[in-house]
Amino acid sequence: MNAHDDDDRTPGDKPSLQDQAERFSRKLTDSAQQIWLAGVGVFARAQAEGTRVFDDLVKEGEAVDARNREQAGGTPRWRDNVEEHLGEAREKATGTWDKVEKAFDDQVQGVLKRLHIPTAEDVAALNARIDALNARVNRAEARNASPNADPRPGTHQSPGSDP
Repeated sequence: MNAHDDDDRTPGDKPSLQDQAERFSRKLTDSAQQIWLAGVGVFARAQAEGTRVFDDLVKEGEAVDARNREQAGGTPRWRDNVEEHLGEAREKATGTWDKVEKAFDDQVQGVLKRLHIPTAEDVAALNARIDALNARVNRAEARNASPNADPRPGTHQSPGSDP
């Protein structure tokens, strides 16, 4: 039993709607936290594995380069071949890293969407709407404050009446 389960209900009582909503909210928060941590773990593992694989390829390339120099008497052709293979390995590692990063971003975006957390674009759109509304309110206030403005309906006083 954890601290969230402590309440004053007897075993036969049905949980209230509020209690159910709170438990659901805690479960949802816990799930989101676990998803986040799993994504961070994937990100770290991909970074570590990508670095390790790249380092192994560099060592292997150095060994091949050294063997080839001995056999060919230092001909640059072998070095070019090794550098080409290293370049390909580097491109593959970068491509894999980009895929992992995109998958992580997609997972985080999916969690945020399921939790109904607004995106930066949503916030920017709301800010634009607020700015437009503020401009309209300012124009309306300026019209109403103008001495030459037509009287507002219901505020016109007949001549000779006291304010």
